[in-house]
Amino acid sequence: MTYDCEFVEKIATDVYEKIFPKERIGIYSRMLQDISNLLCSQQWGVKSIGFWGMPGIGKTELAKAAFDQMASDYEVTCFLQNFHETFETKGLYSLLQEHFKNLTNQNIPKKVLLVLDDVRNHLYAESLLAELPSFSLGSLIIITSRDDQVLSQYQVNQTYKVEGLNKLEAMQLFSLCAFEKDVKETNLLKDNSMKVIEYANGNPLALRVYGKEMSSHEQTSQKETLFLKLKQDPPHQIMEVVKSSYYALNDNEKNILVYIAFCFTGKHVEDVSKLLQDLGFFPEIGIDRLVANSLVTISENKLEMHNMIQGVVKKIGRCSEDSNTSFKCVLGTTDIEAISLDASNLNPDVELSLFRSMYNLRYLSIYYSNPGKHGKASESFSLPYGLRFFHWETYPLKSLPQDFDPSNLVELNMPYSQLQTLWGGTKNLKMLKRINLRHSQKLLEVNELSEARNLEQIDLCGCKNLQSFPSIRNLHKLRVVDLPSCTKIKSFPEFPSSVELKFEGSPIKTMYPSVPLIRVKSLCEFLDNPTKPLNFERHSSYILDILRRGSFLDSQKRIANPDMVETPPTFKDIMYEKAILMSQWASENLKSFRKVDF
Repeated sequence: MTYDCEFVEKIATDVYEKIFPKERIGIYSRMLQDISNLLCSQQWGVKSIGFWGMPGIGKTELAKAAFDQMASDYEVTCFLQNFHETFETKGLYSLLQEHFKNLTNQNIPKKVLLVLDDVRNHLYAESLLAELPSFSLGSLIIITSRDDQVLSQYQVNQTYKVEGLNKLEAMQLFSLCAFEKDVKETNLLKDNSMKVIEYANGNPLALRVYGKEMSSHEQTSQKETLFLKLKQDPPHQIMEVVKSSYYALNDNEKNILVYIAFCFTGKHVEDVSKLLQDLGFFPEIGIDRLVANSLVTISENKLEMHNMIQGVVKKIGRCSEDSNTSFKCVLGTTDIEAISLDASNLNPDVELSLFRSMYNLRYLSIYYSNPGKHGKASESFSLPYGLRFFHWETYPLKSLPQDFDPSNLVELNMPYSQLQTLWGGTKNLKMLKRINLRHSQKLLEVNELSEARNLEQIDLCGCKNLQSFPSIRNLHKLRVVDLPSCTKIKSFPEFPSSVELKFEGSPIKTMYPSVPLIRVKSLCEFLDNPTKPLNFERHSSYILDILRRGSFLDSQKRIANPDMVETPPTFKDIMYEKAILMSQWASENLKSFRKVDF
């Protein structure tokens, strides 16, 4: 009896699979209706639509489902799977003879349904269609591609981006592949299964492959170990699908993709573009091409990459089979170009002076995924000459290595550090563009920056013990300066109007947008000279309101009548604005004021 039940259940499962194949979960319920609506909106004629999306997302399966559903409405149908590979292997003439021999011999236009799957070069598709006779009105051409640019170049009437499965569909597909059961409730799946589903993030190929891999292990500990292995060493089927997209890229795009996978996922596009440009790449073109190829996405102005793609690209980067990719697989050799190191669990005995021997190291980022575990560094810590980007949050030493030559350094990013000074003595900072030392509360001075002639950004926000600001006489490219609001700096240089000044991250104009600019001889004169009343008709009433509500001296009712400044604001002007609007603070600390000539 038990055998009969199992037999009947198997037959039912097979029938269900034939009617509703696993590969088409989500297609019948959502996507085909979307496709139908798009096609109905097109003008009558030869219609065309392109399916675009990341590797493994289901473009081919969607095209097959659309083909099966609509084929009966057409006189001639043809589905060319793996079109790019077939075209390059067999050539145009063989394709015409094999699939279109009868069509080419007919003079009467036919209503045709043609699917070209996996088109990577629009010229291949155009050369094929140029050899075919004209299609009749109502014909339909469907093209699938990973590259949105290919669809644009072919000029399809509409493009449909194939999105991943939703959570319910993903659970259904994974459970059918892993357990041969349709599980649609979260509480019926174990934690490790849900981790895999979340990691696959709606990609049908990843869900099917991971589900089959997990089905071969029964114990929970084995499944957890397998999942970790799958992330580090993606299965062959996934590797091949992603690698086919990777090898279609040029050298610039390959390197940018690997850098994003290792270092820049979740980072702002503008910041990453600057870094990549400083590293010698061309991000303006490269990032756009990666997005068009469905290898990278941009969400809320941040770069994102699907876990499946990131896993494959990281493996390529660790053990590169491609001589044009900078990353190599043997850690510690001179070939290494970039390191992103989580130092939370780093053995304190690890000798960081090894970095010095990595002559090609250009990008070094040391971070802590566990904020409670900040490591230590010995005084023997050293850095290579060719380093261009250096990031170490909560850097533990009082200064950077004395033997480090920063001649090639473009960006120094060391927030919340224990730095007191950068270096002892003069260093060559000819390449330095950006420096971030925010909230380095022990920092005393950064006078070395006065010789960084290409410096564009200085971030000293929160450096409350800073005692001096470097001369900017030679810093002609300086554009942004972020200063601490409370500081021991006794004097500031005269910043030109081209420099955007910020206090604790907020632009001056944003903080106090409506305060007019005024010029007087000294702050004390402005505060204490009662010789002339304010001309209310000449100056806006809000000046009076500010002075009345929070004057520096409680008895102050008359101030000098300053002339309005028509020229662009200088740093001294801006300091007056800040002084006026912080009157309450000033009145409480009035005794500490010294007379400072402006």
